[in-house]
Amino acid sequence: MATALLALTACAAPRPVAHVSPAPATTASPAPAALRSASRHFRAQVLARVPTDRADARGLELVGDLLVEDTGPVIRAVAPLTGELRAQRNVPPGNGIALTPAGLWRTGAGAAVLLDPRSLEERRRVTIADESGGLCYDGTNLVQSDGTTRLLLRDRDTAALIRELRVVTREWSTARLGELHCVNVDGRPQVWAAVTGTDWMIRVDLATGAVVADADLTAVTVAEVPTGRDQVIGGIAAVPDTAGDLWLTGRHYHHRYRIGLQSRP
Repeated sequence: MATALLALTACAAPRPVAHVSPAPATTASPAPAALRSASRHFRAQVLARVPTDRADARGLELVGDLLVEDTGPVIRAVAPLTGELRAQRNVPPGNGIALTPAGLWRTGAGAAVLLDPRSLEERRRVTIADESGGLCYDGTNLVQSDGTTRLLLRDRDTAALIRELRVVTREWSTARLGELHCVNVDGRPQVWAAVTGTDWMIRVDLATGAVVADADLTAVTVAEVPTGRDQVIGGIAAVPDTAGDLWLTGRHYHHRYRIGLQSRP
């Protein structure tokens, strides 16, 4: 997969290789959030950060050993540890990408577009009625946010709407859910959802709509000070071969962060 993406490099002007800034020294190990169902509260621990070009990141997905990043007018593949550009294509505005067996789905205003995960070329396009704030794949369905407490479950092959799910919680009843990252906890499909305008993301059970965990992202958002209103979490992706580490970036962020989630009281 990565080999084929490299073949597109010739059509994209590579950026200079960036330097990874190590996180502050710590002896603590990140808690494997996807495995510890007993934990309900987490805080982000910054493990590393990679400088970016402050693009308007609106989706992040691991494809092979590269990160595919949706920046609105451009979708591109970058090396996680350096930020080096490996491939890119111009695309219409959108919010959210998710890798499925059918390909790489991308949602935007009025449309869901299926891309080839290797070449990033468009395969097909279908009309959808809902706005998109984030997208992920739970192993069965596409999960889409629309900027409210509503989640939309869609068919992984056609993007057809299957059902709607409302987040069942008093504390987060007015949350505006944005970027999503699907996880599986003790065999139950769940989703981490960034709460727009806050320093938090919440984990929602996709069977019940209950909020089963939360994570304080202050370690990341404080590092991006000063921030503007549009500087919100715009991309979440898994780090391979780890017990729950994530890549996280934001709209116009200075860095892309590798984080671990530590349990907190």
